[in-house]
Amino acid sequence: MSSGQVGSRRLTVDFFTHSHRISTQFLVRARPLIDVLNDHTLSYIELDIAYVSRIDKPGDLVADYTISILRKENVSFCVVAAQVEMALKAVPPAQYLSRRSRQVFCTVPSFEIEGQIDVSGAFDLHKMMAIGTERFMPIYNATATISLLQSVGFSGELILVNKERIQVFCVSDAPPAAAASRGNR
Repeated sequence: MSSGQVGSRRLTVDFFTHSHRISTQFLVRARPLIDVLNDHTLSYIELDIAYVSRIDKPGDLVADYTISILRKENVSFCVVAAQVEMALKAVPPAQYLSRRSRQVFCTVPSFEIEGQIDVSGAFDLHKMMAIGTERFMPIYNATATISLLQSVGFSGELILVNKERIQVFCVSDAPPAAAASRGNR
Protein backbone atom coordinates (compact mmCIF):
# COMPACT_ATOMS: atom_id res chain seq x y z
CA MET A 1 0.00 0.00 0.00
CA SER A 2 1.26 3.44 -0.85
CA SER A 3 1.30 6.05 1.90
CA GLY A 4 0.94 8.92 -0.56
CA GLN A 5 -2.48 8.06 -1.98
CA VAL A 6 -4.75 10.96 -2.93
CA GLY A 7 -7.69 11.53 -0.58
CA SER A 8 -6.29 9.33 2.15
CA ARG A 9 -5.77 10.08 5.83
CA ARG A 10 -4.50 8.03 8.74
CA LEU A 11 -6.56 7.02 11.74
CA THR A 12 -4.95 5.60 14.87
CA VAL A 13 -6.81 2.38 15.75
CA ASP A 14 -6.24 -0.48 18.17
CA PHE A 15 -7.83 -3.73 16.96
CA PHE A 16 -8.42 -6.45 19.56
CA THR A 17 -8.80 -10.20 19.13
CA HIS A 18 -9.42 -12.46 22.13
CA SER A 19 -5.67 -12.59 22.82
CA HIS A 20 -3.88 -9.75 21.01
CA ARG A 21 -3.91 -6.01 20.45
CA ILE A 22 -2.92 -4.74 17.00
CA SER A 23 -2.07 -1.03 17.02
CA THR A 24 -1.97 0.67 13.65
CA GLN A 25 -2.31 3.84 11.63
CA PHE A 26 -5.25 2.74 9.45
CA LEU A 27 -5.32 4.29 5.98
CA VAL A 28 -8.75 5.87 5.52
CA ARG A 29 -9.59 6.53 1.89
CA ALA A 30 -13.06 7.46 0.66
CA ARG A 31 -14.93 5.41 3.30
CA PRO A 32 -15.00 5.63 7.10
CA LEU A 33 -13.60 2.74 9.15
CA ILE A 34 -17.05 1.38 10.05
CA ASP A 35 -17.89 0.98 6.35
CA VAL A 36 -14.68 -0.98 5.78
CA LEU A 37 -15.42 -3.21 8.79
CA ASN A 38 -19.02 -3.78 7.66
CA ASP A 39 -18.07 -4.51 4.03
CA HIS A 40 -19.11 -8.15 3.49
CA THR A 41 -17.24 -8.38 0.17
CA LEU A 42 -13.87 -8.42 1.99
CA SER A 43 -13.02 -10.71 4.88
CA TYR A 44 -9.83 -8.88 5.82
CA ILE A 45 -8.36 -5.43 6.44
CA GLU A 46 -4.99 -4.40 5.05
CA LEU A 47 -2.72 -2.59 7.50
CA ASP A 48 0.35 -0.58 6.55
CA ILE A 49 1.93 -0.85 9.97
CA ALA A 50 1.02 -3.30 12.72
CA TYR A 51 2.35 -3.35 16.26
CA VAL A 52 1.23 -6.57 17.93
CA SER A 53 1.13 -7.11 21.69
CA ARG A 54 -0.58 -9.57 24.02
CA ILE A 55 -3.64 -8.13 25.74
CA ASP A 56 -2.29 -8.74 29.24
CA LYS A 57 0.99 -6.90 28.45
CA PRO A 58 -0.02 -4.16 25.99
CA GLY A 59 3.30 -2.32 26.33
CA ASP A 60 5.43 -5.32 25.29
CA LEU A 61 5.54 -5.76 21.51
CA VAL A 62 5.72 -9.32 20.23
CA ALA A 63 5.85 -8.24 16.58
CA ASP A 64 5.86 -5.18 14.35
CA TYR A 65 5.56 -5.27 10.58
CA THR A 66 5.09 -2.69 7.86
CA ILE A 67 2.70 -4.85 5.83
CA SER A 68 0.05 -7.06 7.38
CA ILE A 69 -3.52 -8.27 7.02
CA LEU A 70 -6.19 -8.75 9.68
CA ARG A 71 -9.20 -11.07 9.33
CA LYS A 72 -12.32 -9.11 10.31
CA GLU A 73 -14.12 -12.16 11.73
CA ASN A 74 -11.44 -12.43 14.44
CA VAL A 75 -11.71 -8.79 15.53
CA SER A 76 -13.71 -8.56 18.76
CA PHE A 77 -13.62 -4.77 18.81
CA CYS A 78 -11.49 -1.78 17.92
CA VAL A 79 -10.74 1.37 19.88
CA VAL A 80 -10.60 4.79 18.24
CA ALA A 81 -9.15 7.27 20.73
CA ALA A 82 -9.80 10.41 18.64
CA GLN A 83 -10.82 11.57 15.15
CA VAL A 84 -14.17 9.76 15.34
CA GLU A 85 -15.30 11.55 12.17
CA MET A 86 -12.88 9.31 10.21
CA ALA A 87 -14.39 6.19 11.77
CA LEU A 88 -18.14 6.83 11.40
CA LYS A 89 -20.59 8.11 8.82
CA ALA A 90 -21.85 11.65 9.37
CA VAL A 91 -25.27 11.77 11.01
CA PRO A 92 -27.78 14.16 9.41
CA PRO A 93 -28.72 16.97 11.87
CA ALA A 94 -32.43 16.06 11.87
CA GLN A 95 -31.61 12.47 12.83
CA TYR A 96 -29.11 13.57 15.48
CA LEU A 97 -31.75 15.65 17.33
CA SER A 98 -34.01 12.62 17.82
CA ARG A 99 -31.26 10.50 19.39
CA ARG A 100 -30.79 9.82 23.07
CA SER A 101 -27.93 8.09 24.84
CA ARG A 102 -28.18 4.89 26.88
CA GLN A 103 -25.51 3.39 29.13
CA VAL A 104 -24.39 -0.10 28.02
CA PHE A 105 -22.27 -2.98 29.26
CA CYS A 106 -21.24 -5.90 27.09
CA THR A 107 -18.79 -8.75 27.10
CA VAL A 108 -16.74 -10.18 24.25
CA PRO A 109 -14.06 -12.89 24.64
CA SER A 110 -11.61 -11.75 27.36
CA PHE A 111 -13.12 -8.23 27.72
CA GLU A 112 -15.87 -6.19 29.37
CA ILE A 113 -16.90 -3.01 27.55
CA GLU A 114 -18.80 -0.07 29.05
CA GLY A 115 -19.95 3.11 27.36
CA GLN A 116 -22.92 4.73 25.64
CA ILE A 117 -24.99 4.00 22.57
CA ASP A 118 -27.19 6.46 20.68
CA VAL A 119 -30.76 5.37 20.16
CA SER A 120 -33.23 7.06 17.83
CA GLY A 121 -36.93 6.34 17.97
CA ALA A 122 -38.26 3.35 19.87
CA PHE A 123 -35.52 1.21 21.40
CA ASP A 124 -35.52 -2.34 19.99
CA LEU A 125 -32.73 -4.54 21.35
CA HIS A 126 -33.50 -7.39 18.94
CA LYS A 127 -33.28 -5.11 15.92
CA MET A 128 -30.08 -3.49 17.21
CA MET A 129 -28.36 -6.84 17.72
CA ALA A 130 -29.35 -8.26 14.32
CA ILE A 131 -26.25 -8.70 12.18
CA GLY A 132 -27.68 -7.84 8.75
CA THR A 133 -25.36 -5.50 6.87
CA GLU A 134 -23.84 -3.96 9.99
CA ARG A 135 -21.54 -6.38 11.79
CA PHE A 136 -19.88 -3.68 13.94
CA MET A 137 -21.76 -1.31 16.26
CA PRO A 138 -20.50 1.91 17.86
CA ILE A 139 -20.21 2.44 21.60
CA TYR A 140 -19.21 5.99 22.54
CA ASN A 141 -16.98 7.25 25.38
CA ALA A 142 -16.15 3.65 26.08
CA THR A 143 -13.68 1.57 28.06
CA ALA A 144 -12.72 -2.05 27.45
CA THR A 145 -11.26 -3.85 30.46
CA ILE A 146 -9.62 -7.27 30.47
CA SER A 147 -12.08 -9.50 32.34
CA LEU A 148 -9.44 -11.37 34.36
CA LEU A 149 -7.07 -8.42 34.76
CA GLN A 150 -9.23 -5.45 35.77
CA SER A 151 -6.20 -3.15 36.12
CA VAL A 152 -5.71 -3.15 32.33
CA GLY A 153 -8.17 -1.09 30.31
CA PHE A 154 -8.35 0.64 26.95
CA SER A 155 -10.46 3.78 26.46
CA GLY A 156 -11.50 5.90 23.53
CA GLU A 157 -14.12 8.23 22.15
CA LEU A 158 -15.38 5.24 20.22
CA ILE A 159 -15.26 1.46 20.38
CA LEU A 160 -16.62 -0.48 17.41
CA VAL A 161 -17.82 -3.89 18.66
CA ASN A 162 -18.21 -6.95 16.46
CA LYS A 163 -21.80 -8.08 17.16
CA GLU A 164 -20.88 -11.68 16.34
CA ARG A 165 -18.39 -11.68 19.24
CA ILE A 166 -20.80 -10.27 21.86
CA GLN A 167 -21.55 -12.72 24.64
CA VAL A 168 -23.92 -10.57 26.71
CA PHE A 169 -25.27 -7.06 26.04
CA CYS A 170 -26.96 -4.99 28.77
CA VAL A 171 -28.66 -1.61 28.43
CA SER A 172 -29.58 0.70 31.30
CA ASP A 173 -33.08 2.12 31.36
CA ALA A 174 -31.76 5.33 32.92
CA PRO A 175 -29.92 8.16 31.14
CA PRO A 176 -26.09 7.69 31.17
CA ALA A 177 -25.39 10.20 33.98
CA ALA A 178 -28.04 8.68 36.28
CA ALA A 179 -26.90 5.13 35.54
CA ALA A 180 -23.26 5.99 36.30
CA SER A 181 -24.11 7.72 39.60
CA ARG A 182 -26.22 4.76 40.77
CA GLY A 183 -23.67 2.20 39.61
CA ASN A 184 -26.49 0.71 37.51
CA ARG A 185 -25.18 -1.35 34.64
